[in-house]
Amino acid sequence: MNNLHADEVLNELQNCITTFLDQLSAERELLLTGDATDLNKITLQKQETIMQLSELETRFSPVLDKFASDQPLTEKWQKTIELLKTCQQKNAENSSLVNHRLKQANNTLHQLHSLFDTNHTIVYSEDGSQKISSEANRSVQA
Repeated sequence: MNNLHADEVLNELQNCITTFLDQLSAERELLLTGDATDLNKITLQKQETIMQLSELETRFSPVLDKFASDQPLTEKWQKTIELLKTCQQKNAENSSLVNHRLKQANNTLHQLHSLFDTNHTIVYSEDGSQKISSEANRSVQA
């Protein structure tokens, strides 16, 4: 692979990484709004882009050390590394959002289970606040 071809592959790689960054940004917005349908679509698009990135990396990595002395390519490679670091950061942020949503869903599910658990009922205290009372406590107090 000559430097011209390496430059072309680097351009493709940077374009693909930029597409991936855009997809990560779109994913973040969808995670914030809770749009599951479009979130599924962007996930599929991300998978396609990751496959493209993998193919480009496979084409490019064998000659990476051959152009280390070529200043323009080295600068372009450094920009590529920075783009990849940004991808890593955005992906970590999105992962954090997914984990937060998962905790919310689990908490809601737990609350629903406790509401419909036949061993527990909601009772009101003298001050009007709600409490969950177990069947065993009610039979002892009765």
